[in-house]
Amino acid sequence: MAKFTPITLTGTVSSMVGSLLYGETDGTGLQSEYKTYNVVLSNISTQSHADASTREPLLYNGLDITAGMFIADDSGNTILKVTAISAKSETSITCICEDIDMLSFRLNNTNTISLGGSVVLFDLNPEGEPIIAGSPFLAGAIDKVQSRFNLNEKDDRVKFIHSVKPIIEIGDIATIDENGNIVKYGTPGSSETKVGIVLDKLRNGKDIYIKPFNDIIRNFADPEALTGQASDIYYTDESIAGAITTTEGGKASFLQLNDAIATTQSITSVTQPGSNDIITINNFTIFDGPNGDTVADATAFSSLINTFTGDTNVSSAITQAPGTLDSESNSILYTGSWGDNDIFIPLYADGANPPQTFPAITISDGNNTSPVTFDTADSVAIGYNVISPAGIASAIQAAVTAGNLDIIVETYTSTAHNGSAVRLTSTGAATGIQITNTAADPFGGNVAGSGSSTGLGLNATLGAPTLTLTRNSGGAIEIDGTPLSGGYLNQSGAVSSNSGRVPYLLLIESEGGATVDDIDGVHVIIDQDKTPNVTSGNYSTTGIKITFTPWNDSNIEIKVNGIGCNLGNGIKTKDCYFSNDGGTTARLIKDIEADDTLYWNSIIAGYILDSADEIDIDYEAASNIIENYVAPSPSPSPTPLTPAPAPKGGGVPSPTAPSPTPTPTPSPLTPAPSPSSGNGGSPGSSPSPVAPAPSAPSTPSPTPAPTPAPTPAPSPGSAPSPGIIQG
Repeated sequence: MAKFTPITLTGTVSSMVGSLLYGETDGTGLQSEYKTYNVVLSNISTQSHADASTREPLLYNGLDITAGMFIADDSGNTILKVTAISAKSETSITCICEDIDMLSFRLNNTNTISLGGSVVLFDLNPEGEPIIAGSPFLAGAIDKVQSRFNLNEKDDRVKFIHSVKPIIEIGDIATIDENGNIVKYGTPGSSETKVGIVLDKLRNGKDIYIKPFNDIIRNFADPEALTGQASDIYYTDESIAGAITTTEGGKASFLQLNDAIATTQSITSVTQPGSNDIITINNFTIFDGPNGDTVADATAFSSLINTFTGDTNVSSAITQAPGTLDSESNSILYTGSWGDNDIFIPLYADGANPPQTFPAITISDGNNTSPVTFDTADSVAIGYNVISPAGIASAIQAAVTAGNLDIIVETYTSTAHNGSAVRLTSTGAATGIQITNTAADPFGGNVAGSGSSTGLGLNATLGAPTLTLTRNSGGAIEIDGTPLSGGYLNQSGAVSSNSGRVPYLLLIESEGGATVDDIDGVHVIIDQDKTPNVTSGNYSTTGIKITFTPWNDSNIEIKVNGIGCNLGNGIKTKDCYFSNDGGTTARLIKDIEADDTLYWNSIIAGYILDSADEIDIDYEAASNIIENYVAPSPSPSPTPLTPAPAPKGGGVPSPTAPSPTPTPTPSPLTPAPSPSSGNGGSPGSSPSPVAPAPSAPSTPSPTPAPTPAPTPAPSPGSAPSPGIIQG
């Protein structure tokens, strides 16, 4: 799918069933509310567009929906993230959706969508902003959607999830330890690189929101190259151009912030690829039915996938849900006979001699069988020597060990009956579990089965084989091919997966051994009081270029004569924007670089710019760049002659040449003002040139008054100029 054409589809909810609860008692009262749902969407629309590079040229439909997109009801109240997809077609998908941070429930006291309700499916841009094509929402709903994502957008916060609450507070400077946990900067054993400042905490402090001090890369393009662990530094590889390594020597480039979470995808299809199917994984063809590829079963297909692991970075294995026997769905023979313990096996009367025959069973794992005789009492109840659940489990475990059975034996607290019960679970090479009763207790009751003393089931089979794909680096598993519907693909889990996590990388950008910790953002003043070109219409260059690349994607503000104006963020529909291609494309604010040019939209802004305006570009740049900056020297050029002020009578002044620098020269003759008519001169007559006054100060004339009157200071520009006769 092309990355640059936004996808926005609509559909209706066919099914929505709660799956996982929030489950955290953290004072929010949300612990009993669902955070994930199993969702089926139908009637998914198509979206026509003009991009021929998409999966289906010029068109999006349900097959283009991927994990990571969002769904929202058309009123904008419930907004959920699609975290996994198990099946999809042109018009429907089956998926798991999550209310991230329970924000929809927090805001609206609900995070469900009614059956038959209309939904909108959309994606986010790299900055985490929703991208909506067309007008699919009800009036006013788009504002709710934008507000939902505004929190992360405004401060670029990044969430770090922990199973145990780290000891850190809001406002602390944070870094990470070798386990990928957020810790206070300076904690022993932690990284020496500052990651950011703590903005917020959720889930009893287990989820930490960080405002990073530098960019964090969350989807590194080559996840298999990230061979380190949390807190490791990656350096430029001195032997392989463009590569990175954890071996020191090159320049420090990234700090790994956490470990990878493997991406997995479980395929439960009971059918296998056939003669019409072509299957690709991460752009490598692993099955080509039209050219004769065949597989007999899921095990054979798994082996075929593993022959391409070196190309796809994806491995395959067959897994099956184990067989389990317990007492939860069966009735118990002696319920209520022994206080709070429903499950026990009576052996013989208390004080009587042991019998010759004890209750017994045989147990099998499908490969081996072992007998179990219950002949050792550990309690007395109802006047009988009995064996409790713990004793029952002990006797079965001894038989499992002796017979080399692949069965796990345990006791648990029953929810269907009083007290403890026994559970058996298959493992290893077991193909199931089978129990056969061979001898009854003194009352004729069986050990196992419904209505028995233990209530244990008699048979357990393994779950259906599941083909499980794994990419350990956390990168995506992209499953594609043909046909996209009606064949093996896009059913029973045969879809792409982004369920894992590529390790987060903090950009360090070291130069000459310095790290981001050594550099600060410094306010730039060199780009203030700039004089623009005269602009006309929209998309008109001001001729003003930004001198430095802004520090750490910091904010940029444009002011015209001290008044702020709207700067376009990748768009040309605001007052102004930066561009590096002659104004054709507007830069995203985070991508603005040194020497980008400012363009002005006179029609949109409502006024043109000219040489009387002053433009300020307010931003911060890296301190080390400003410290080493040397302003370019202007090319020398002759200074033009400057006309002297016009004489009062309206005569034409003679041009006055400026004095060369630094050699001093005598001041040029300056025209005197025209004499007034009262002095015999005629208006408009040319004045006589007057020699300039000498540069040395003249001796002031004595003041005749006995007490000199204070002389007010002249206002700026009122003092006589040397060599000018004041008329």
